[in-house]
Amino acid sequence: MARIDKKTGKKVLSGSLLGAGVLLAIALFIIVNYFGWKYHQRFDWTESQLYSLSEKTENVLAELDRDVEVVVFMSPGDELFSAVSEQLARYEAGTPRVEIRYVDPEKNLLEAQTLVDKYELSHLNVLVFDSGDDRRIVDSTELADYDYSGMQYGQNAQLTGFKGEQVFTSTLLDLMESRKPRILFTTGHGELSLDDQSPEGMSLARELLGKDNFELEEWATIGQAQVPPGTDLLVIAGPDSTFLEPELQMLRSYLAGGGRMLALLDPTLAIGGGLVPTGLESLLLEFGVEVGDDIVVDPSNPLPFFGAETLFVTSYSDHTIVRSLDQAQLPVVVALARSVGLAPEIEGYQMQELMRTTADGWGETGIDNLEAVELDERDLLGPVPLAVAVEPASEVAEGEEGAPSDPAAESAGPEGQMRLVVVGDSDLATNTQLQNVPNATFLANALNWLVERETLVGIPPKQPEQVKLSLTRTQLSRLTWLVLIILPGLVILAGLTVYLRRRR
Repeated sequence: MARIDKKTGKKVLSGSLLGAGVLLAIALFIIVNYFGWKYHQRFDWTESQLYSLSEKTENVLAELDRDVEVVVFMSPGDELFSAVSEQLARYEAGTPRVEIRYVDPEKNLLEAQTLVDKYELSHLNVLVFDSGDDRRIVDSTELADYDYSGMQYGQNAQLTGFKGEQVFTSTLLDLMESRKPRILFTTGHGELSLDDQSPEGMSLARELLGKDNFELEEWATIGQAQVPPGTDLLVIAGPDSTFLEPELQMLRSYLAGGGRMLALLDPTLAIGGGLVPTGLESLLLEFGVEVGDDIVVDPSNPLPFFGAETLFVTSYSDHTIVRSLDQAQLPVVVALARSVGLAPEIEGYQMQELMRTTADGWGETGIDNLEAVELDERDLLGPVPLAVAVEPASEVAEGEEGAPSDPAAESAGPEGQMRLVVVGDSDLATNTQLQNVPNATFLANALNWLVERETLVGIPPKQPEQVKLSLTRTQLSRLTWLVLIILPGLVILAGLTVYLRRRR
């Protein structure tokens, strides 16, 4: 048997150890990656825990009983893209039932168009939460709060709060309940129609608000004993005739029992002079809303080529419904409006004006002679309120003594707490005026506030912070050379040096 010399033995041993080391490294690499894939953990290093999920969201994800695909129609260059993608990654990691799909409308035009047709989207920059036969659409404008104060100085709007978790979790809860808020639009009194595609119709409102986020129906109130159970919101849009006393009693019971209502009331001219009484004026007065017998004019805010009765409004309160419009100073267009203000304080309710004219506006009470409109002592001095929101006072909302109670509460809102919005114009919701984006925003905000969509979960917005490293093209090129060429090259050079030294 031939003997292996010592030098050959060392080479065999060295090669065996090297091979074993390589195999061990490969095995270790596979094991680490396997455990990293199966038991990975994400960390949020932001000071405000911007991307961390709350305990409430984690509980929702644990109870999610259906598969949900989230289709994100956003460009990577969008300001909110990184926050949205990072937040959604937490949802995807929190449950196997959530799957995220990104569609860049700029790069994947064909795919984007296919999905737009599938979901019947009227615009992009949205997120679609798709769960089989049910889906919800979230507009990117709902995901953040902005500070617009610097825009008058030429500065861009500043992101002040990211509401991704609040909106996403609320949407998942909506899907789990398998129920869309049900909104009934009254008929029988000359109200605007959801099916009317003329400039004075509301078919555009049906398109913008219906489909996947609200269930919109028309409902005749005459001969009805109560508002149908399961109604989340009742809308009275532009009636031009009088409600009967049984109808008014039904609406009174509905509101007293915690119902939600949006009333859009026009100053309709009567044949014999004055305005047509709808009967709602006295009803609304019981809830702290005073509807004026006047027509509002504002010479300081006219629209070109329109009369003094058509104006744009930029004076808002700090209410949730109009806060974004106020910050951006976006004008809502109203046409032939009547004043809607606060009546003497009603115990148990808190009322707040939403928007008003400038100080130069007034409520014209001389309706019988509109050809010679001018301010006099009989008119309502400006600024004239045009819309009001009413809700229970905080102590009443908590169920203390004095809260209204009525058997009709079973057909009231989801929390049994009344909410009411009254606007002195219905034209702002017609097909013509809804093409003005602030009008559409106002209508959507009002409906969402009325059905409490903005407080469904109660997760507060989180303060954004700069957590990205911004590099110029030159700096990125240098970093690429350092990481991919120089550092690996130094490692290889060191290895060759050690190998050559050992061979000597």
